[in-house]
Amino acid sequence: MPLLLCPNCQVGMREVERRGVLLDVCPQCGGVWLDKGELEKLLAEAREVERSYEEEREAHHRKEGKPYRKKKGFLDIFDLFD
Repeated sequence: MPLLLCPNCQVGMREVERRGVLLDVCPQCGGVWLDKGELEKLLAEAREVERSYEEEREAHHRKEGKPYRKKKGFLDIFDLFD
């Protein structure tokens, strides 16, 4: 028996591991339940990937002799919570 029922459709949620974080996912509607601290862990991982990508992009621009301007990313919307 599942520990958590989906608040949307009342189906038992499954635990799924993504990048070291256990998420509760509804197999019927696809809803995701995050426990305390899980969003922060996922955002930290995503920011690390984004930072790595930006560093590679900046290095490529420098190599090409082009000016570099950081673009706003999707994760910037979560800066409201910092």
